[in-house]
Amino acid sequence: MSEQSHAGEESYSIEHWAMNRAHQIVIHQGMSLVEAAQCLDYKRTNAHTYALRKAIMDCLVEALTQGARTSSPAGE
Repeated sequence: MSEQSHAGEESYSIEHWAMNRAHQIVIHQGMSLVEAAQCLDYKRTNAHTYALRKAIMDCLVEALTQGARTSSPAGE
């Protein structure tokens, strides 16, 4: 496999993974936050805001650790 096609496949899988994770976060934490805000429930809104932030942060950490594993040079 050529280096360019391997990089293209890796880029696609990263983009695909990112879209799926963003979709999951919006569906789960985002919708819970919207529902709490619509009910004017301050306590639930704060809890769901925290959960949304944590999900995004966890996703970014996961992306960084996955990227570090896949981007190490072949000679190392």
